[in-house]
Amino acid sequence: MAMDPLEHVLDHAWVGSVTKHQILLVAAAVAVAVPFILLARRVKDGTPPRGALWNFLEMLLLFIRDEVARPNIGAGHDHAHDDAQHDISDTLAAEVHGRAPHAATRHPADRYVPFLWTLFLFILTCNLFGMVPFLGSPTAELSVTLVLAALVFLVIHFGSIAKNGFGGWVKSFIPHLEADNLPMKIFLTVLIVPLIALIEVLGAFIRAAVLAVRLFANIFAGHVALGVILLFAVADVHHGGFSPGGTVAAVLMGTALSVLELFVAFLQAFVFVLLSSIFIGLQLNPEH
Repeated sequence: MAMDPLEHVLDHAWVGSVTKHQILLVAAAVAVAVPFILLARRVKDGTPPRGALWNFLEMLLLFIRDEVARPNIGAGHDHAHDDAQHDISDTLAAEVHGRAPHAATRHPADRYVPFLWTLFLFILTCNLFGMVPFLGSPTAELSVTLVLAALVFLVIHFGSIAKNGFGGWVKSFIPHLEADNLPMKIFLTVLIVPLIALIEVLGAFIRAAVLAVRLFANIFAGHVALGVILLFAVADVHHGGFSPGGTVAAVLMGTALSVLELFVAFLQAFVFVLLSSIFIGLQLNPEH
């Protein structure tokens, strides 16, 4: 074969020692930053965005803020949607220009919204790069998803320390168990409480690992499946390959799978951010 369809899954040097995925990561960062900085400048005076592109970009941000971050983060879950009707202009412009939104409209989760916005858009862009022939998705590499998960881990626990204090953060791992008599209280204190505390600490690392592995596995598996199907399309008929009819079928199957991969690109970015917001909310509000 003159071309290996699985090649786009693998990382390799493009410019000297600089690899393909390193270049794509920088390109994804630029692709995320430029349009949303422009959007922030358009709406900084309170003017609503106009045009299909700008409204689509604002819709993505509003969805992450109102349907993902606010319902899952912050002690004020009962007013998660109280100010959902406020437009995003003040918040978006404030984040770009370093100003804080008005206190009356600030939800407890809003301090984490810019991070979740960036996370969602960056992962989505990396996933979509995998739809472009010969490029590939950086999120199909475990080292990339591990770094993203590590960032979420740091935000979760430093955010918890900032809100609850170091002592409150430590206490969030230690269960409070009641006992009716002294022997049971000693048993719980000496054995059960340390065991549950250990499980909680391990669980914090496991949650981060799950974020990394599930994103990597879903993106990598999709690309491999698509590559295997396309292998049949370029197989040599004279060496046991497919017939022309089989090649056409492989192309049609590959096209259908590509449409599914487009859906998966959005879905996996959404799930990563949804789980991140849930984990942040759990750590910030251990009493819930």
